[in-house]
Amino acid sequence: MNLVNQIIDEVKIIAKEENLQISRAFIIWILQQYFMLPREEALDAITDSEKGDKRIDAFIEREDRVVICQCKLLQNLNKEIGEKEISTFKGCLDWLKQPEEVEKLSLPKLFDASNTFVEKWNEGAGIELHYFVFGKFSSGANQERRVFNNSDLRDRAQMHFHDVGDIQNLYQANLQLVNPLSNEKIILKLMPGQFFMRKAGNFPAMVCTIKGEDLSLLYEKYGDRLFERNIRFFRGITKGSINDGIIDTVVENSSRNRFWYFNNGVSFVCSDFKFDNDKQPKEVTISGPQIINGCQTTVCLKEAKGLLDKPKIPDEIELLARFIKAPIDEVELITLYTNSQNPVSEAQLKANDAIQKRLKKDFESYSPSYFYSIKEGDWRILSKKEKDKFQGRVIDMIRAAQAIHSFLKDPAFARRYRIELFSKKYHEVFRKDIRAEEVLLPWLILKIIDEKISGYRRNEFNALKSNPIAFKEEKREEILRKEFLLYSDLIILHFIYNLIYKKYGDYTPGIGKKLINNQLPERVSSFFDYITAVLSFSDRLSKERNIPRFLKSIENIKLLYSEIEKEIEKDKATRKEKVLSILPNLK
Repeated sequence: MNLVNQIIDEVKIIAKEENLQISRAFIIWILQQYFMLPREEALDAITDSEKGDKRIDAFIEREDRVVICQCKLLQNLNKEIGEKEISTFKGCLDWLKQPEEVEKLSLPKLFDASNTFVEKWNEGAGIELHYFVFGKFSSGANQERRVFNNSDLRDRAQMHFHDVGDIQNLYQANLQLVNPLSNEKIILKLMPGQFFMRKAGNFPAMVCTIKGEDLSLLYEKYGDRLFERNIRFFRGITKGSINDGIIDTVVENSSRNRFWYFNNGVSFVCSDFKFDNDKQPKEVTISGPQIINGCQTTVCLKEAKGLLDKPKIPDEIELLARFIKAPIDEVELITLYTNSQNPVSEAQLKANDAIQKRLKKDFESYSPSYFYSIKEGDWRILSKKEKDKFQGRVIDMIRAAQAIHSFLKDPAFARRYRIELFSKKYHEVFRKDIRAEEVLLPWLILKIIDEKISGYRRNEFNALKSNPIAFKEEKREEILRKEFLLYSDLIILHFIYNLIYKKYGDYTPGIGKKLINNQLPERVSSFFDYITAVLSFSDRLSKERNIPRFLKSIENIKLLYSEIEKEIEKDKATRKEKVLSILPNLK
């Protein structure tokens, strides 16, 4: 089966699982594949409707930027997106800057995105526009993108295109166990007297000067697969940034011969390199190349190429290149320590932290054992035999951090700023003496909550949206009263912690350990049903016009919990203590 059919089949599976139209399922697939969002976060990121969404299919908030996506699944892969479509797409920024106008559209999630956009814009955050099309872009569309990326907004916003070829390359890279270019070989010309061999130590290496044109051609051939072992993809171009300077140096005639001195060069890892002649080599063959530092330089050369009169990087543009022959188990550390020019995600850096490595060992020896995923792709590269050992018990480090912080502290913060949990909040979330049970209990509870919400979303909410006439009025009202569940998984987790604390007057690792047993799923399910029943009739929620935004405030969340406490007090008055009796009496 070819890649196109595989992708379509996966999209159809999502559509069936979520009871969605295939075009909406394609958005979820893109968010999972490109931005590595878990299913629940991908669903949270997509906007309200296919119609009237102002070309905003998904809106992702990050600490230092916002990401806006438009996704088109075309039946004809040769069909092109034209310049008018791109002109309309960039117009979404004008809409997002005016929340009062967006509010009139009666699309709560888009209205929430607009308010968030204004907040982040005022904070100085960058803007990424991503257009994904299962088809192609016309030359006019590409010209429209270049004009936008070099407009007055270039210091704040950049637009990126991803056609069917790029989408296939990304998918293929994600399917690879280690290196998507492991069977590829490239030949580079060597400049006399401008290369050096290092044979000492464990990793044979070669340092040489290469032509900028040769590097740009590599990217044109392999795309982002060239960076699969890197820890970041292209970060865009902002005015005055390093990337902006790279492009200016290429475009400006006066500074081209200084490029070698200005640029830090690129670093590759490879499975092997061989010279055509050991005494006076003129070229070298590189096997399994992967750029681990220099993604920004590589993509900037391609971007600069589009601004030149002739579509070729001038011969004066040369740069330093380092090729390291290294076994795959050493590539991660080499990659980490060769990246320093642009900031790295704190979550990625913490993958090698002693606390995370200890937790990984603790979970592997736990009974039953769990795979604690601390690096992107580490579960994917396991053999079937290794995966069978865990029987699907996989804990993602980032999701675990969200669960811990939501459980004990602030679900609103954990939802909006999950990566900040690995910077400002890291030692608050992951204490040095944290035990496996302290991670496992909130993670298990959240997993059960997510399953319950998924059932509601697929079987009730999405089904109602797809075919409203199939439901009686009373049932429609019941379903819509529970719409808050779509944004409440971390909040319900926090409420369950509050109830546990209320029951025992404390919460300790020992209490958590005793609650992890076969009765936990049934108990969490009972808590979920009780909380849902109370909040379904909340006056605050019924009067709220923008539930997604309302639930982003910890103060509002506290108000909702007070309604649950009032209901508990009513139960006590009638001697029915429904909720706290769900938990066992611990000795």
